[in-house]
Amino acid sequence: MQATTIKLDPKLHSSLRRMKPRALTLTAFVRELVACEEKRRALEEAAEAYHALLAAHRDEAAWLAAWEAAPLAEAPGAKRRRG
Repeated sequence: MQATTIKLDPKLHSSLRRMKPRALTLTAFVRELVACEEKRRALEEAAEAYHALLAAHRDEAAWLAAWEAAPLAEAPGAKRRRG
């Protein structure tokens, strides 16, 4: 892992120290914050790409609307026996 030093102004440093859980070091806490932000941005990009896909492919959007309208919370009806 590459070591990097980041300079923080005293106000931000104090704020981070108050925010972090006691079980984490400040370095670990900042690492988690950066990882969470990276994941949030990746998910945002994926959502934008999916919205673009739905706009470009109306059949996909229609299929999704049909899926959302399906009564999935209800138990399926009982099958009748032939006999």
